[in-house]
Amino acid sequence: MINKKLARAIAATAGVGLAFAGLVGVAAPAQAVETTTSFKIHLNVPASVAADWNIWSWGDCNGANDNVIGSSTRNLGTDAAPNNVTQDWTPNFSNDDAYGSYAEFTVPCVVTALNNVMRTTESWGGQDAADAVVDNPDTADVDETAAAKPAIAEADKPFGGDNIFPKGESWWNVNTGKREYPLKDVVSYKIHLNMSLANAQAKGWNLWTWGPYTPAQTALSKFKVGSKYPYKGKVSATITGVPFSGSDKYGAFAVIKLPRVYVSTLGFLVKRSTPTSDWDDNVKSTDFKGDNGNNVAAGTTDAWIQVGASTLSHKAPTFVGRYGATATYANGKVTVTPVRPAAASLQGALADKIVVTIKKGATSKTCTIQNTATAAAEQRWATPTSCDIDVAAGAEEATWDVFVQGSAVGVGTALIGPNRSTKVVVPAT
Repeated sequence: MINKKLARAIAATAGVGLAFAGLVGVAAPAQAVETTTSFKIHLNVPASVAADWNIWSWGDCNGANDNVIGSSTRNLGTDAAPNNVTQDWTPNFSNDDAYGSYAEFTVPCVVTALNNVMRTTESWGGQDAADAVVDNPDTADVDETAAAKPAIAEADKPFGGDNIFPKGESWWNVNTGKREYPLKDVVSYKIHLNMSLANAQAKGWNLWTWGPYTPAQTALSKFKVGSKYPYKGKVSATITGVPFSGSDKYGAFAVIKLPRVYVSTLGFLVKRSTPTSDWDDNVKSTDFKGDNGNNVAAGTTDAWIQVGASTLSHKAPTFVGRYGATATYANGKVTVTPVRPAAASLQGALADKIVVTIKKGATSKTCTIQNTATAAAEQRWATPTSCDIDVAAGAEEATWDVFVQGSAVGVGTALIGPNRSTKVVVPAT
């Protein structure tokens, strides 16, 4: 008689066996079969130097290069079963990025590395220039047509000999012939905004980022500081971005980790998200990127932005510039438009608040231009450009002096300007 423990063990084993039996005939999900291999080879010299450099490769899927300059079609099969593939068989280093030049290409087979020689021109032995040949109409049975050929210098080998480039992306120092790993040299880049950290988090301010080596963004509602989730309930549960996570005397800052050499490839904008709106075009900055000429610079680790600004600085601003103004009178109102100093050395921080005062004798009137990006309603990233003051015309013409004074959160208040250099005339009734 089998004891109870043994009986239970047998039953359990049988159950497992039946469970596996139930899997018989269940196919695993089909996996896509790779048929190509991609390469992106970086060199630490610019394309202005290496644009004619190219890769002469060989191997199972490539075969021997035929060195027909300009040829792009290769028969990878046989005459009986041709397999013509069109591609650049000697890819050039004509592209540029922050590291230097690069060649990017795909070969029509699966390999782990590429056997090759790098050469400086498209011809091993060089090529003399030749004019185009036009067909001779007198020889009806022969076509003499030939395209013009440019002169090509004899190729040299920048690396001195044969190379093996691994599949995927790799970086190489031309001077040493050795592989480098710039993606491992990571910096913590800080984007500073002149807004308090508490305000930035409470109102859902964050960064949207992009770039070839920019890390994935964070689910803001899950961003944690200590035991708290500062964005939870302030934005929707699905929104991602880069949170403002720290502060200094200037205001809040967000941190983005990216490779030092590719800092200048970072693109970003500042935006405000809410529980019902992940993206509001009215409450976001311009794009800070290379195409706009307002991107972060190579060799820097910090950038400072003022609310409402479309440019950034790589030094913390220490003053607000002394604004000038233009003023006009119409329909019972004086309209004053502040003018920021033209010289960069006089601009300082962009004002997010400007108090306008007009004076005539002992009488003064004011209006205020205020950025509303952090307001409870009617938020806008851009600061209004002017304000109006009601002034009734009198029996006689009157001249008012105009004064403007800007200030910026985290920086301070400017000197009053332009010190009676701007006036507005209110005509008589």
